[in-house]
Amino acid sequence: MRSRVASFLAASVLVGGTSLTLGATDAAAADFTFSKSSVSADGSFKVEVYYGGDHAGTMEWNGDPSGSQPGDAFRVVDWSADGFGIEARMVDPTTGRYATTRGEPSVYYSGWSTGNLAEGTEVFIQVCGIKGTGSWCSIAYEGHA
Repeated sequence: MRSRVASFLAASVLVGGTSLTLGATDAAAADFTFSKSSVSADGSFKVEVYYGGDHAGTMEWNGDPSGSQPGDAFRVVDWSADGFGIEARMVDPTTGRYATTRGEPSVYYSGWSTGNLAEGTEVFIQVCGIKGTGSWCSIAYEGHA
């Protein structure tokens, strides 16, 4: 487990460094901030995205189903017509899962990115502000299935 955590932290630093490098040519890079809610008993959490101090978007992770919302799923919402979209990627344990508002007008809710995970599985999701080929990303935030 320690090896897995160490590998994950190393990857997060690499991804974070890459994100900062990609955004270095755009003054907007410094204007993105992220705020994670507390993790609920079922592993669910939200990450709020701010651009220039204004609420720009949200990432929602659902550890368990709730009403019409699926469990082991995440989506993003773009709240602001600021020219940026919102994207989230699961970086662990399943890579390749993502949700995006790319190319959609605000206010826009992406579809749920779903897939069954064993109960209690730790998940790490990274959230980004996106525009064109640029992305300005958070660290990977932890919750569980």
